[in-house]
Amino acid sequence: MRLRRRDACLLPLALPGVPALGEERAPLSIGWSDYPPFQSRSAAGTPQGLDVELLELAAQAAGERLQWSRRPWARQLPDIAQGELDLMASATHMPERLAFGDFTQSYRNERVALLGLAGGASPPRRLADLKGRAVKVGVIRGVVFPLTVRRELEDPGLAGLLVSLHANDLTLSALRGRRVDYIIEDPSTLLHRAAREPGEAVEVVLELAVSPVHLYVSRRTLGRRPDLLQRLNLGLQRARQQPEWNRVLARYPGH
Repeated sequence: MRLRRRDACLLPLALPGVPALGEERAPLSIGWSDYPPFQSRSAAGTPQGLDVELLELAAQAAGERLQWSRRPWARQLPDIAQGELDLMASATHMPERLAFGDFTQSYRNERVALLGLAGGASPPRRLADLKGRAVKVGVIRGVVFPLTVRRELEDPGLAGLLVSLHANDLTLSALRGRRVDYIIEDPSTLLHRAAREPGEAVEVVLELAVSPVHLYVSRRTLGRRPDLLQRLNLGLQRARQQPEWNRVLARYPGH
């Protein structure tokens, strides 16, 4: 088919979200870490999990490609700020982070809970009940909790109980090794590990919050690609309308 100059100029506008003819965008670098069932390493060494499957669908619908880069969660935020990563998955919206990037619309919800070894004595009915107890509460370095949980943890009586853990995969060993008495995180990942690694059972002691998570896009990347946030949001909207989106969710019940 022979296109007139006017038609060729209008073609990218007629197909929003699809690269123009002859255009090949570089893949977007996105971090992943050991965070099952959302992100984990497959037997082949490639990333797998709920985040990986959903975000690959969204990227494809946006006309983008993802290049997954394994690195600890605590390292991903500095890498976003420095432009070494374009995207970070499973990010909680926080105004302070807007200095270094921006957030897409949410793509799933995440639970936050207090977890401990099964059968522990005197479980708290609220976080404030831990004040004055000789306990330690593990939190993953770099993780941001929903505002309601953050406000509770800012109480000096609770803040003094917190122990920073440097990576997601240390939570179970810290708990079973009695280095901490409780862990605060999405219960899905800790229960997932506990069910697959021999040792004491782990249980949800207290549900704390349910909050949306987003793709976090580097401000440096947006400087080069000012349309990227809109494209990713459009891709998420399109991906949600695909049958495969619901099939992925069905493979990860409870999310």
